Amino acid sequence: MTGDGCDWYGENQDECSLAYEGDKGPVTQHCCICGGGSTTCEDFKSNCQEYINVLDVGFNESGLVAPLCKEAESCSCEAADHDVKIDDYWGVQQTVGLYNECKCDFWSRLCEDTGVGEACDYAAEYCCGDYRKYSDSDVFEYLNSPTCYCDFFNYARNEFGHTLKPKALNVSKEFENPCGQRQDSAIPDSLKVHYIPSYDFERPSLVAIYTRTNGQNWTNSAGWMNETINHCEWYGITCDSDGFVTSIDLRGNNLSGQFPVYTRNEFSYFIDIENNWILSKYGLANLYNLKTLDLSDNKLTGTIDYRPLYNLRSLTHFDISGNQLSGDVDALITPSLTYVDFSNNSFTSMTRFVQYKVSPLQTLRFCDLSKNAIQQDASDLLEDIPPNIEQFLASNNQMHGILPASLNSLSKLSQFDMSSNALSGSLPGFADSILSLQQLDLSNQKNGFTGSIPKDLWRFQSLKVLNLSSNKIAGPIPPDIGKMTALEEFDLSNNRLVNVIPSELGQLAGSLKHLRLSNNMFTGVIPSQLGQLQGASVILKLKENNFYDSSKTAPLGLCTLRSVKEFDLENDTHLCPVERNALSDFYDSTKGAEWTDSTDWLDEYASYCDWNGVTCDDSNRVIKLELRNNGLSGRLRESIGDLTLMAVLDLSDNDIKGSIPTEIGQLSELTYLRLSYNAFTGTAECLEALTKLQLLQLQSNRITGMPNMTQLDMSEYSESTFVTDCGVPSAFDETPVCENCTMCCNANDDCYPTEKTNIAHFGYGNFAAVFFACFIVICCVVALFVYRFGTSTTSTERRPEEDDTYALSRIGKESVYSYFVTEKPVGWLAASATLGIQVAMLAFFVVASEANLQKDTTDIEFTWKCPRDSDVCDDKADLTDAGWVSTVYNNAIATSNTDIIVNSVIVLFIMEIDEYIFAALEASNKKWTAHVAESEDSSLVTEVSEMKVEFELQRAQIESQQEQIDNQQEQINGQQEELKMLREMVEKIQESQAAAAAAAAAATTSDSESAGVECEGSTNVQVQQMERADQIAMPCEAEENTQESKAAAAASELESEV
Repeated sequence: MTGDGCDWYGENQDECSLAYEGDKGPVTQHCCICGGGSTTCEDFKSNCQEYINVLDVGFNESGLVAPLCKEAESCSCEAADHDVKIDDYWGVQQTVGLYNECKCDFWSRLCEDTGVGEACDYAAEYCCGDYRKYSDSDVFEYLNSPTCYCDFFNYARNEFGHTLKPKALNVSKEFENPCGQRQDSAIPDSLKVHYIPSYDFERPSLVAIYTRTNGQNWTNSAGWMNETINHCEWYGITCDSDGFVTSIDLRGNNLSGQFPVYTRNEFSYFIDIENNWILSKYGLANLYNLKTLDLSDNKLTGTIDYRPLYNLRSLTHFDISGNQLSGDVDALITPSLTYVDFSNNSFTSMTRFVQYKVSPLQTLRFCDLSKNAIQQDASDLLEDIPPNIEQFLASNNQMHGILPASLNSLSKLSQFDMSSNALSGSLPGFADSILSLQQLDLSNQKNGFTGSIPKDLWRFQSLKVLNLSSNKIAGPIPPDIGKMTALEEFDLSNNRLVNVIPSELGQLAGSLKHLRLSNNMFTGVIPSQLGQLQGASVILKLKENNFYDSSKTAPLGLCTLRSVKEFDLENDTHLCPVERNALSDFYDSTKGAEWTDSTDWLDEYASYCDWNGVTCDDSNRVIKLELRNNGLSGRLRESIGDLTLMAVLDLSDNDIKGSIPTEIGQLSELTYLRLSYNAFTGTAECLEALTKLQLLQLQSNRITGMPNMTQLDMSEYSESTFVTDCGVPSAFDETPVCENCTMCCNANDDCYPTEKTNIAHFGYGNFAAVFFACFIVICCVVALFVYRFGTSTTSTERRPEEDDTYALSRIGKESVYSYFVTEKPVGWLAASATLGIQVAMLAFFVVASEANLQKDTTDIEFTWKCPRDSDVCDDKADLTDAGWVSTVYNNAIATSNTDIIVNSVIVLFIMEIDEYIFAALEASNKKWTAHVAESEDSSLVTEVSEMKVEFELQRAQIESQQEQIDNQQEQINGQQEELKMLREMVEKIQESQAAAAAAAAAATTSDSESAGVECEGSTNVQVQQMERADQIAMPCEAEENTQESKAAAAASELESEV
């Protein structure tokens, strides 16, 4: 077959020359060239086609195609002859089993392409299968597929005007019309095969299906093989009103074994009761009324003989997906087929859409060949695709080549999926003719489509899915794609697209759900319009894109998934800073659209450090968020924990609800936290981990669990450091307890410091015990000191009645405590009871004055205010220094000077209770207070006698003093006489001096000076004597006056005492 030169022709020149005698003789040389020069099967096939073209299309003389094309057929198809010969009853060998897939494809192509009748004859025999010729008659019986013969018969006659001839049996007689039931009397009725529905065939056919597919292992075989149950009631079987099977649905039922269609070895002849021969074959091919066959998701294996199935003229739905079938696929297996699914099997080839099957070419609407191993040229396979096809799926195969232009004629096509193959070439430009297309998937091609995206692609106004990913498409994205308003999924990932992403894609908002542009070579800024794709998933992976060339971040709407469902770069900290995302989420959760001031918030590209209330450090990390009194509401979300370096958080005076997120407790750098005047609920124990906190204000919320903030540094804010709602009256049934608060506020927003007095810290019981112990010790020390170092003022012993009188004078004569100096048990009881009442009442007041701010019994007035607009709490009481004259209680409960006076009166009243009780006892019965009168009388007598003795003593002292005064008076008188004499002497001297001065007036100057000096000296002596006399007189007079005063005072005192 592969000889050199004209070897083949040399061996077959007689046959070849005979075939081309006459006017066709010139082709003899061509026969040599075509046949002899061929060295491969492909050469044979192509040369045969060329040979027929030379012979001229339409030349139908018998034997013209045999020389070369039979050789090409034999070379193309591995088996030289697939015909099967059997002997009939009379020993005559009959030809059956002519069906051959390879030969069918070879000859049917020649028939369709050339119209040569001889090629159509061979094609009909090999494609439609078995027939038989009875004995020596010219009658043929179509054993397997008379419907196929009928279609081929009509095709050859209508297309080429050719009447089929039985070439395989070397009979020149034309076929009888296979489209009608032959009524030739030469054929016994017993030998006619009636292809009409037969109830008697259906049950045995179902039994054959059960047996062939290992029915005993089915998941559900209810009713099957039960003689008492009608086969229409078997599981998975549906019949029409006449009892004929119309549907077999055994999907997912664990069927295994061969596909249940009878094959050649199932031919059997037997003699019926009338000794007539009939051909009996059971299986799917006998269920002539079958409309639906679903054997999907089972374990069927092997290949499928499609010939018998072509007789099922009513079958419209055929599904054998999800099995383990192999071999060839024939999508036109029945004349009425509308739905066929061969997916998820191991088929390796597909019978092309042959033109002679006119009926299914017009009816087929759905064809699924996906997930197989079909290795064929797509342009050849799809050349004659059914014109009314609506959904064609052939993904995940190994098809190659380019897409044929015939796709332009598919006006009803809505889904075309040939993804995951090895297609190549340019993208098909069929937008003008297939405007009904809704899903186009040409993604993931091993070889890859090239070129650019057609600019008129936008004309697919009905297109919902466009997937061109994983190809070699280059150039920009046409902006007009934004006009495809029905588009839901748009995938151009893994290509070679360049330039910027067109902002017009944002016009697809409302329809687009998936946008994938990853792994391309886009540059520039990601358009903010992509963030408007409501509910879409936007995939822009950076592996091959160059968005990092821009200094700007990605649009905020994309990063925060504000509208889109997914954005693959949302975790890229360069394009989508974590803190910006957190602030955006904070904006949404607190209803930022209602804020008083939201300047620059949610700007698509502006730095979040410029947003109102946000402060960043030099590294653009948020350190402060201050939005006090800004109309915030809603709730805080966990994303606030992403602001990891934040030191100041002030959200006070807003209307934020819900619990405090635990993530706030993870902000380890936080030093200042104000959440006051909001509507937070739950607990705040998560804040205990904030070790650097210097201020925490949580008042005016509904927080019930307070944190234990032992680590707070109060040096900065003093009483304002830790403020909560731990005061009364409280908004809660149980006032929250706060162990470390510096300020407690109540439901009225009034506050009070929690600092306790030293006594309260020490404990009242402990204080009382220590006080009395110290008092006793002091008394003992004083007594010991007096005993050791003191002196007695009297030599007589004091009597007991004097001690009682002394005690009574100290206790108070009108106090019930005077009973303590009596021996009356009732009096002692009354005095003790009074003491207990006073102590209890004073204790009550003292305890009430302490800052136990969680109890309603406290009398403390909350006078402090922690204002909304300040972090410093102030005392608003009207007290001044002039009013602070009371005790601990007044200190605690008084809010003004008037309050202090009132409180002091109350305390004084308590202190005088003993006197009121005594007065009450005296008014009730004076006998009860007689001990006071008796004590007073006794005391009076004692006092009078004592006064008499004291009077006598004082009189004696006065007389003694008078004698001393008299003696001093005599001395004074003597001194006065002496003074008088001295004065007289001075006067005489002065007179003599004056006379001497007058007599010596005429004397000489020297004499005068001498006399003057002497006179001056004499005068000085006289003056000194006078001064000494005055000095003697003055003390005497003072002493005399003093003695007289003392004497007068003693006399006056004595008279008053008497």
